[in-house]
Amino acid sequence: MKRIFMLCLAILIFLPGVAMADEMPIGKTKTTKGEAFMIRGAKEMPLTIGDKIFQKDTIRTGANSSVGILFEDNTILSLGPNSEIVIDEYVFAPEKGLLSMIARMVRGTASYLSGLIGRLAPESVKFLTPDATVGIRGTQFLVKVDGCK
Repeated sequence: MKRIFMLCLAILIFLPGVAMADEMPIGKTKTTKGEAFMIRGAKEMPLTIGDKIFQKDTIRTGANSSVGILFEDNTILSLGPNSEIVIDEYVFAPEKGLLSMIARMVRGTASYLSGLIGRLAPESVKFLTPDATVGIRGTQFLVKVDGCK
């Protein structure tokens, strides 16, 4: 009986920490111009300066629009007009040796300036595009992805 109680107690203590890991913000918007949106689940919301970005969010800009995002590791990601990107994975826990950023560029233009993840574990940063995967080995790059036809 004592083992069952201890097991239940351990589960109650451990599970909220696991659930909260997905709920922690991974960055925030620093600049917006024109129409910029965040899609979280099935909900689309306008982006404003200071809005928190979470893992699995999709960021989309309209014509003549842009958005700048600062991530927790000081990575800077800027999107140009008519752009869309999905932050598939973002893990920044250097004290545990866990570093990863995987983003899927759907369309448009982006500028990336690496933060600590790109400097400490460049092999852990990947940008997926419809035609290729960009592995980060430097600290900065620009990418343009034509929309699907």
